[in-house]
Amino acid sequence: MGARFLLPVIALIAALGAVGATYDRDVQPILQRACVACHSPGQVGPMSLTTYESTRPWAPRIKAVVTRKTMPPGVAERHYGLFGDDGALHQHDIDLIVQWVDAGAPEK
Repeated sequence: MGARFLLPVIALIAALGAVGATYDRDVQPILQRACVACHSPGQVGPMSLTTYESTRPWAPRIKAVVTRKTMPPGVAERHYGLFGDDGALHQHDIDLIVQWVDAGAPEK
């Protein structure tokens, strides 16, 4: 088996590692936790972020507002302590959203 077998396996592992963020795996759970309470039909948010189809057109705008940290709004002042319903995005969440948008906002 030797090197002839290992090279394709190494290439496959590298390719799998190169897969970026996807809506289904990475972004949708973030949106469910931090966004859809307001961004769903009948709520205060101006657009629905409940499905891939409704979210995808807004991908560039989502990237802009999360990197500026203007969304989600109303985050509690951190110097007062941690709050159980704090909707703030962690930097890891922001990085995943940026990676998703930069990759063309893939669904799967």
